[in-house]
Amino acid sequence: MRFVLPKGRLLKGSLEVLRKAGYDVQKPGKRRLIERFNGNEVLVARAFDVPVYVEHGVDLGISGSDVVEERKSDVFVPLELPFGKCRLSLAMPRERVVSPEEMDGYRVATKYERITREYFSRLGVDVEILKLSGSVELAPKVGIADAIVDIVETGETLRANGLVEVEKVMDVSAQLLVNRISQKTKFEEINELVFSIKEVIKDGF
Repeated sequence: MRFVLPKGRLLKGSLEVLRKAGYDVQKPGKRRLIERFNGNEVLVARAFDVPVYVEHGVDLGISGSDVVEERKSDVFVPLELPFGKCRLSLAMPRERVVSPEEMDGYRVATKYERITREYFSRLGVDVEILKLSGSVELAPKVGIADAIVDIVETGETLRANGLVEVEKVMDVSAQLLVNRISQKTKFEEINELVFSIKEVIKDGF
């Protein structure tokens, strides 16, 4: 089977849960994109690309539910995993906080364009969305946005940049993703993996 795992904050937990489930996976070396082990393959990709790889042919992946929701990729999600817990939240400079309902005409910086648009649409509020790829908390600091929607774990990064969390948009956790064709053609292998991970979670991963 082929696995695609996310670079960054979810990689350690992804490797650990698979190893505990009996899959001796290794992170590819610095100059290698793919690592082979016991007839299986592991590739490590940008977190935002993992659902795309799974949708288009890689058997299994691990990704944050935020990315799955943003990408709207056509993948099967059999399990929520017990790591990567955080939230996607709306945040603003502490001296200019208003309620989300009062944000008509505001500019919001985010990596999560689709989720942000849907969130404000549900509120009936018209905002301008500024899509950025990283360090979105800088946008209000330099005056190019009024607010941000971004991942919050401890809130330290927000505080360090003079921002406060105003409202949670969604809870986030890691998820196991399965390619829909692989789900049928490799049913037994994938079922065995899902069962093994469930046992690991039950034992208090």
